[in-house]
Amino acid sequence: MKIKEIIAIILVLVCTAVTISAILAYQKGHEEGRIVLLARAPEQGNFTPREINVERGKEINLTIRNVDVVSHGFYIPELDVMVREIKAGEVEELKITFPEPGDYLFLCTVWCSPYHMQMSGRFHVR
Repeated sequence: MKIKEIIAIILVLVCTAVTISAILAYQKGHEEGRIVLLARAPEQGNFTPREINVERGKEINLTIRNVDVVSHGFYIPELDVMVREIKAGEVEELKITFPEPGDYLFLCTVWCSPYHMQMSGRFHVR
């Protein structure tokens, strides 16, 4: 191998390592208090995760990603927090604080499949 080839390989490896490190550092800085919720019709996987543990009084950043081919909605009845429609491929971001401990239901509000009524999950607030 020629010296130029060795230098090129080293540069590619360094650039790759720097890029990966920057992405991981960015994600770590944004993970604090962030929850990502994937939305799919129940027969395709439902909300994922369906059970989410959070702390009372602590603000969370909820990112809802619709990874389905149909629209979905999102609603927490106890807090009256709602996103009316999240179209296929779209992302919605919410800031939520749960005032009291307990279980808070969340559900889909847009008819998404014959199993729509099963599309739900819970926040467990401690």
